[in-house]
Amino acid sequence: MAMTFEEKLRNYSAEEIWQEYCSFLDLSLEEYMTIQKRLLMEQIDLMAHCSLGQRFFRKGVPTSVEEFRSMVPLTKFEDYADVLIPQKEEMLPEKPVLWLQTTWEGGDFPSKRAPYTEAMLETYKTNIIGAMLLSTSHGRNTFSVRPGMRVLYSLAPMPYATGMFPDIIHPEINLRFMPSVREARKMSFSQQMKNGYKLAIQKDMNLFFGMSSVLYGATRSLDMLTQNSGGHIRLKDLLSFRPKMLYRLLTAKYREKRDGTPIRPKDLFHLQGFVCVGTDTALYRDELEEAWGIRPLEIAGGTEPTCMGTETWSKNGLVLFPDACFYEFIPETELRREMADPNYVPNTYLMNELVAGQNYELVITVLHGGAFLRYRVGDVYRCLRLRNASDRLDLPQFEYVDRIPSVIDIAGFTRITQREIEKVIRLSRLPIAHWFAVKEYGEQNRSFLNLYVELDMEDADANTIGCQLLRDHLALYFHSYDGDYSDLKRLLNTDPLKITVIKSGSMERYTTITGEQIPPVGATRETVLEILRLQTANDSEGGDRACH
Repeated sequence: MAMTFEEKLRNYSAEEIWQEYCSFLDLSLEEYMTIQKRLLMEQIDLMAHCSLGQRFFRKGVPTSVEEFRSMVPLTKFEDYADVLIPQKEEMLPEKPVLWLQTTWEGGDFPSKRAPYTEAMLETYKTNIIGAMLLSTSHGRNTFSVRPGMRVLYSLAPMPYATGMFPDIIHPEINLRFMPSVREARKMSFSQQMKNGYKLAIQKDMNLFFGMSSVLYGATRSLDMLTQNSGGHIRLKDLLSFRPKMLYRLLTAKYREKRDGTPIRPKDLFHLQGFVCVGTDTALYRDELEEAWGIRPLEIAGGTEPTCMGTETWSKNGLVLFPDACFYEFIPETELRREMADPNYVPNTYLMNELVAGQNYELVITVLHGGAFLRYRVGDVYRCLRLRNASDRLDLPQFEYVDRIPSVIDIAGFTRITQREIEKVIRLSRLPIAHWFAVKEYGEQNRSFLNLYVELDMEDADANTIGCQLLRDHLALYFHSYDGDYSDLKRLLNTDPLKITVIKSGSMERYTTITGEQIPPVGATRETVLEILRLQTANDSEGGDRACH
């Protein structure tokens, strides 16, 4: 019987444990590509013997990586929906152990589903333990993970990807989730967080793992909790505090009163590890570091690609695990050609063909019996560097940029497409003649969807409608149509929709002057500013009317 991770901690040296879980960081690029190609050929063999794979191998079964890339088309979830949504396991390369789901942005169904095989889960477990070690590390062969560490439970439940973490890690090492996993799954998310904070303040906390946007909200909520607890501790509550936590809280309250500075989480907790996942991590990590006294380690992944990458101890760029997926990359120049000509098939490049400083859309083939071949996840990454001399790393490192231009991602919770906006506008029956949507950022770097609209009426009549009424009407339909949109407002206490009514004819004027069409979703900030400038120049009444 194989040793658990906890048993390895007791019986193996730090160097031996590091070698098992983090040795991928010591690979040369040539060694990395050898692993990639070997695992891809194994996956091709599995796919060749199942109905799902055969639909993509119509030109024959590829016998090399080059044939695979030339013979198999790039795919999207539409190519798998008839098999994965009804969970037709008999058509898959291997029998799944479990199914996960996530939002299908712009799809005919509310969610996508992805099967996980036993081998996929083994790889996921190894990689997530490696990320946990790195989150507590200051260099090779150093880490401070130990049994009994307390973890704030701030994870979405199954069947979402982050919900796997407690189930995957529990058989390997005893971590004390607050509240317990069993209790947390009976609670609403807000109850989980409130109870978790209370337990953390009383009992201490060693690890923090969750979505960046949720962790940011948790940080602000923790501030409010400490402001409301320290000065009014009832006598019977004293027994529930560990002495060191009571000392830290009272000391922090004393300094707060003496110096007029608010209590920060780092005054109460001395985290060993801080792990973030989510599309807006870059927006929150500086504030999170300042609040908690430790820089978050970012990991990359999702429902379809599993746990795909992690930062090193330096926390300055993602390294993609060689055994989770086979990776291809579509350069930004190819994406622009495809946007101009929907019939154009973009070229892809491999890990050893990248250029530092360039943006790429990620294409994955899930290994170990996964369902996805040359699958366009819809995420754009920037290749930061091809190697990292200070970390003695010979592999490319990445940072997450955003979703592809046709998808607006808000805080990692909701992903909105042109098709969804068109459906909401049609359902609302509001007199919207023209529109375009842009992801923008407001106070505290919170992202939101700004929907710029021209109304099918005289501008004077548009004023009488009131853009607040327009926003409320559209928000109602977004809440009804998109469950993730509702979750975003409920969990993060933020409304991700803003309406900006612009003068009739502004969009046509922009196209006439510049000769460029305005994309319905994903216009650049420069385009927005130019439209508003042209409008203001021709509108003595002062331009746009915005609703927050």
